[in-house]
Amino acid sequence: MTVDRTLLGRLRSRGEEVFTQISGELTSNPRFMKAMEGALRGKEKLEDAAGRAVRSMSLPTRSEFKRALARIESLERELAALRAKGGSGGTRRAKGGSGGRSGRRNVAASGARRGSARKTSRTG
Repeated sequence: MTVDRTLLGRLRSRGEEVFTQISGELTSNPRFMKAMEGALRGKEKLEDAAGRAVRSMSLPTRSEFKRALARIESLERELAALRAKGGSGGTRRAKGGSGGRSGRRNVAASGARRGSARKTSRTG
């Protein structure tokens, strides 16, 4: 096992030497340095353009999204706790018809009934 560690240590040491040599040669090369500078400028321009595009679309920032997600998770925990206590917070909303999907379905269904009542009154 110590033989394996010694071999790995030597390989690692040699790899670091080669890396240091190559990076030293590259940084002393003016063409390479100009290419790197151009690449960095291009990256900055791309990041600026992407930032402007995101802001123009009115997309939420990462922190705003995380805050909203945390709030949703908090509300889900509160709802689960209320349901566990026996108080069904979800049924109150559906019965009242204020908001939620079930409320919209009820409105749509009652509108359809009214429409059919009008049709019968016209024909009859």
